[in-house]
Amino acid sequence: MSAEPAAGSASARGRPAIGLLVLAAVADDPRVRRQGDAFAGAGWDVEAFGLPGARAQAPAWPVGTLSEAEAANGPGGAGESATIRIRRRLAKIIGLAGLSLGVTAWPQIYWRLDSRFEALLARASVRRRDIWLANDWQTLPIALELARRQSAAVVYDTHELASNEYGDNLRWRLLHRPLVTAVEGGCIREAGLVTCVSSGIATELQREYGLADTPMVIRNLPSWTPAPSHLPGQPARVLYHGVVSPGRGLDICIRSVARWRDGYTLTIRGPVTPGYRAELEREIAAAGVADRVSLVEPVPVTELVREAAAFDVGLFCLPGSSPQNRLALPNKLFEYIMAGLALCVSAQPEMAATVREHDLGVLINGDTPEAVAAAVNRLDTAGIARYRANALAAARELNWTSEGRVLVEACAALLDRRGSRT
Repeated sequence: MSAEPAAGSASARGRPAIGLLVLAAVADDPRVRRQGDAFAGAGWDVEAFGLPGARAQAPAWPVGTLSEAEAANGPGGAGESATIRIRRRLAKIIGLAGLSLGVTAWPQIYWRLDSRFEALLARASVRRRDIWLANDWQTLPIALELARRQSAAVVYDTHELASNEYGDNLRWRLLHRPLVTAVEGGCIREAGLVTCVSSGIATELQREYGLADTPMVIRNLPSWTPAPSHLPGQPARVLYHGVVSPGRGLDICIRSVARWRDGYTLTIRGPVTPGYRAELEREIAAAGVADRVSLVEPVPVTELVREAAAFDVGLFCLPGSSPQNRLALPNKLFEYIMAGLALCVSAQPEMAATVREHDLGVLINGDTPEAVAAAVNRLDTAGIARYRANALAAARELNWTSEGRVLVEACAALLDRRGSRT
């Protein structure tokens, strides 16, 4: 970590320069895309750095990616041999033990944890930026190192409550949480601006790390996309879209379908591992709902809203088993709204407040198939039509136009407080 970055700040040309960092494919991450669009639309020089392998079309602003070989060398990648994987896991366990005993500092573990961290640092170092914006805790130390070299500012945007992201998983709490909290807690106060996706997460971050200021809330609002006209059907078509993985209540939803109104169907759309797809297929067969539940391929993030608009109801049964889930305010909630869908979502505080404020649908009161079915069955044709109309009206307010402007203005104010640019 000693190499000096290349010259070439865009500030010399009269524009503030911002670099976006994410340990994901930039084009496929809706929040990072929106960040870049907001800054580019405001005249900033934007470049993002992330992983290769995006499915969606690249954004209009530059994206730098790791090579396929660099990405494959990360944990679980095709280039990681069994020997390296065992050594990495052993080093992590030893490091965590040292961390708990106070004899190991988090940087000693972090930079050895994932070879992609060093690779992303090297890739981003070729650009000078006035601000480095770290998306999620994994890239926060990288942003701080870049900022140290370039005398730049750091913005930290966390998409989750990182310290409890998988808090209902004992193995995660034992083997991952100590490092997450050590890294986040050791770095977050060095950021000039901290942003997150919900007011509940903002409050929890301030409490957990003793922050002087409450983090700024920048919600996961999609860009304005007029939804194609669509009259609600009878029977209704229900959609879940997003990452298809354990912990998202999809097994509960599948087991509920047999209790739904006659003819109501469920489509589950999103990226899924072969193993978990097989698990869901077994759930579908066991529930006897193969004629009513479909697992379909994901679509690029740029097409999510358009594709969702063909459905009637947006579904998300998020179990309230962890603080992360209870405080979540996810992309899909607002994508469903933008698509003009009636909502059927868990009564977690942040999501419930949005549904109630705009009268957007029904809430699921519990984490059982019976609770999901009871909520879905409250949605008749007239109710769906009303909630769809309310969603389309709310979408004129709940979109990225104003939310992105808040983020850009906050970052401009950060540069003004610093009094200089690189």
